[in-house]
Amino acid sequence: MKMMFRTAAMAMVMAVALAGLALADEKRPLVYPFDVTVGGQKAAMQEGNMLFAVVKDPVKPDAVVAIEKESPLFIINAFACKEDGTVMEPGARPAVLFNQNAKETTLNATMDKKPLKPGTYLMNIVAHNATSRVVFTIEDKTGKTRMPDFRKVFDFLSRKK
Repeated sequence: MKMMFRTAAMAMVMAVALAGLALADEKRPLVYPFDVTVGGQKAAMQEGNMLFAVVKDPVKPDAVVAIEKESPLFIINAFACKEDGTVMEPGARPAVLFNQNAKETTLNATMDKKPLKPGTYLMNIVAHNATSRVVFTIEDKTGKTRMPDFRKVFDFLSRKK
């Protein structure tokens, strides 16, 4: 019995050590576990921002959102954001995009069939039992919508209280 306990304890210590090594090697941010492209632009984490990845330039309203590999379940929730990247109306219903056995969809394929309006959005892309968070802007041909000032978001988040 004592030998069985020691063996189990040793196995547990080894498992914890191996898990720790795997986590130490993990360089991807928790909020961006897999790559996402929107309109052909790869979203990227920006220095000082641990909340979401960013698509630099505005995209078309029917832009393709793609992930690295096909997923049995591919869900996107897109929330309208203020210019600084914060969600416009906390608790508001997001635009939902859904696809099965896919690695891409288009922004205009919302479940309610309402296209996303020009502006900035925070989207959660759920696939492979993980979620990547990405902020992007849909182009506005009238010029009224401006790109968010992510520097202001970073400055706000890094202020000491």
